[in-house]
Amino acid sequence: MNLTVLGQSKADQLKRIRAIYSQAKQQVANNGKDGQAPLDMNIHVSNGSMVSEDFALDDETDVHYYFTRSKKEPDTDFLEQFSCYFISEYWTSHGHDRSREFLLDPEDGHLLFAYMRGETDAGFIVETRYYYDAKGNLIHQIHKTGNEGQGLSETSPNSHSWNDANSERKKYQEYLDIFNRLMTHEGLLGSSNETHRSTASKADRLKSIRSTYAEAKQKIEQDKKSEVPHNITIVCHDLKIENYAPETIELNYYFDQEEHPKCYFISYHKSSMMFDLYEEYLFDPKTHDLSFTYSRGREEGVEREWRYYYNENGHCIERLSNAEEIGDGYSEKVAANKYLQVFRMLVDNNE
Repeated sequence: MNLTVLGQSKADQLKRIRAIYSQAKQQVANNGKDGQAPLDMNIHVSNGSMVSEDFALDDETDVHYYFTRSKKEPDTDFLEQFSCYFISEYWTSHGHDRSREFLLDPEDGHLLFAYMRGETDAGFIVETRYYYDAKGNLIHQIHKTGNEGQGLSETSPNSHSWNDANSERKKYQEYLDIFNRLMTHEGLLGSSNETHRSTASKADRLKSIRSTYAEAKQKIEQDKKSEVPHNITIVCHDLKIENYAPETIELNYYFDQEEHPKCYFISYHKSSMMFDLYEEYLFDPKTHDLSFTYSRGREEGVEREWRYYYNENGHCIERLSNAEEIGDGYSEKVAANKYLQVFRMLVDNNE
């Protein structure tokens, strides 16, 4: 397919890209309609700043992913793979709305098209369109600039410095990496580094963790009421395979806004008609390493809980559960590390 595309003329390639774009937009519009389960993921980042006691800047970003599922082996009920076909981004800064779109090739997932529209504080608007071939080479670009209310005029790429074909391709790759990290098993190996810090007694450590947990819960409530909240919410609507009920996953991150934001609490909730799973991850306020996890699972009317407490070096020192089987807290550490990787990728992209 790619050899065919590479052999096409520029006009044929542009015609193909525009046809795929039209199909993708229709697919997005039909997502979750006509009795079909939606397949999408939304990331909402709220990360503003207080300029003064009376003046706040509330910056927000929404990234929407639309994907399909297919089986690597049609005769089995597992080994499925995702195929993201469209990504859109909407963000506000200083009260101005900005947006992006990325179109992916349905055959192999490479970037076909990138659209961006942004407005400066002065009301100057930049609108760009970049078209790419199967090797990532730019084959066509359109630039428009103007002022709000006066219309846009086509101009040269040198008329602005907001972006270029490379910066848009880089942004696309950053967002696709986040999607892959969340929806696949990427980043799960080598999840915890051994440290050799001095440790408190078990009793003191448990007391400290419980106090930190109470403080984190209080900070979360304050954040929900804050004029400038610092949190990230990720919601994914998924359909595993035909015989499974649709499921919804919600991830919530809470972080302190510093020079480099630090996450202090993550909650995870996966639910469907068949089961319900809720998890919490608490991080040490000094080292920012995992210190506590809580899990509650319900399936077929049976509910079980697990609690794992970790010392300063990440070793599980206390396990509590009403289930017959209880682990060593390692899988919980792996999950916490995966979600932290996603958090770091998101805040690095939005700093």
